[in-house]
Amino acid sequence: MKYLIIMLFFVCNASHSQTEDIIDFGQNLISENKLDEALFYYNKNLETTSIKVEEIHLLLGLAEIYKLKLNYDTANTYYLKAFEAIKISKNKELEFLYHVKIAEFYRKRTLFAESIKHLEAAKLILETHKIAPIYLAKYYSRKAALFSEYFIQPDSTLLYAQKSLKISKELNDKNGIFYSMLEISGVYEKEKDFKKAIHNLEELIDFAERHQLIQNKIDAYINYTRVLIKDKQYTKALEESLNGLDFAQKNELFYGEILLTDNIRNIYEKLGNTIKAYQYLKVRLKLTDKYYKLEHNKFLFELEEKYKLSEKENQIRINALEIENKNKALASNTVMFYAIVSLLIVVIIVTLLIAYVLKGAKESNKQLKILSKENEFLLSEANHRINNNLQLVVILISDQLKKASTENSFQLKNILTKVEAISTLHKHLYKNNDKEKIEISNYLNDVKQSFLDVFNENNISTNFKIDTVEIPSDYAMYFGLLLTELSINSIKHAFNNQDNKTINVELRVKENKLSFLYSDNGTVIMTQEIKPKLIDKICRQLKIEYTINTENGFTFSFQKDISNA
Repeated sequence: MKYLIIMLFFVCNASHSQTEDIIDFGQNLISENKLDEALFYYNKNLETTSIKVEEIHLLLGLAEIYKLKLNYDTANTYYLKAFEAIKISKNKELEFLYHVKIAEFYRKRTLFAESIKHLEAAKLILETHKIAPIYLAKYYSRKAALFSEYFIQPDSTLLYAQKSLKISKELNDKNGIFYSMLEISGVYEKEKDFKKAIHNLEELIDFAERHQLIQNKIDAYINYTRVLIKDKQYTKALEESLNGLDFAQKNELFYGEILLTDNIRNIYEKLGNTIKAYQYLKVRLKLTDKYYKLEHNKFLFELEEKYKLSEKENQIRINALEIENKNKALASNTVMFYAIVSLLIVVIIVTLLIAYVLKGAKESNKQLKILSKENEFLLSEANHRINNNLQLVVILISDQLKKASTENSFQLKNILTKVEAISTLHKHLYKNNDKEKIEISNYLNDVKQSFLDVFNENNISTNFKIDTVEIPSDYAMYFGLLLTELSINSIKHAFNNQDNKTINVELRVKENKLSFLYSDNGTVIMTQEIKPKLIDKICRQLKIEYTINTENGFTFSFQKDISNA
């Protein structure tokens, strides 16, 4: 008996080791971007395996391959198959891994609500079950990514990335080390410590190169070139972006190709090369069209998963009801038997009627959800297209500005700032999950950025104090135009050969009351009643009563109730 137990122990260990070898080899193929080889390898092993744990890992691997190929429908199918296999095996550790992987699947496609839901499901499992360190490292890494990209909380990002990094180093998990360090470099970027972020990203590119992590290397290139742009190292950013684009094209990394093309377009625009900027903008639009055709059916998995689970639960309830009725029938006398049979018939008829009604309602709800998702997608696409076209208008106006005479220059700048204010709004709408509201602090500060060159040319200092609050997007547009017009008026009329030129903007929110105050210390218009036409029209659109005071410089203020906004 003793020898039998020892033999079983060795057999189980050998089987477990073989499974790990198969999965590790497959993951190496994926990391090296040998996706077709990986696809053949996983399918071949899936046909021959009889081990449930191995089958689940292979299904999750196939889902990841199709995700990287941007074939989201097929990826959904394999995630669903893996989840069904996990439910049969009742393996909580693999269920934890599934939730982490599907959360990343949704996060990568900016479906953050679904990503958060799956990470919460993983957290509930973690509270009651012991999880292997390798899976725990992946969980912490994806938590860090979500706090970086969605919640925008650098402290939490750093906390979870460091947890993941510590475990990954102990396990010598190259992927885990890479993505933990990538999230940490993102924290440096958000804290504007660009030198440290650049140094980290250069090390990560070298790390990915040494370990043949092809997918990882393109992620590092995207972040690296973005930080170089923020640090205003435009020449180096252009060189590295072109290197990264060449690498992405050679390795058929389509999503990386899109982002690096957009970085190159951005660099040429900042360098003032409008011809090249326009050229890469056209390439970016073509790539984006191709991507959206691949992306269009991205919301099937969750609906299928919920639908099938609901069907199974309904079937279990119906089976339980039938068993209960049969037991009662066997224990009853003839009269009770007929009564129960009659009741059962009634119940079945009612159940069928309810099932029929519910089925119709379920189909309607399913269609409504699909239509809702499609509408969200189309709205996002519309905002994206508008934003791209506005960028093109900005480029063309900037080009004309270089050729304009001094007297026309200011008028063109006036038009340019208004277009940029609207373009900034659409950029926020495109990135925001809630298309109806905009966080006003970020938006108005972005509008301010578009004025920096004009402020600097005129030696004007600014002081912006803006509370963080979400307001409807149509309000936000008028606020942006209002700030733009007030700033233009101050630059044009307020100051007269004075050394100290200051513009102050203050927006405060207290108890659903929004207070807006704009002022400059100009000396031209004194004790004179003025009523700017465009500002007056904007205020009528916002339905506000405003006050203008010119006794000491220029002051414009109003209050607005936003309780119903």
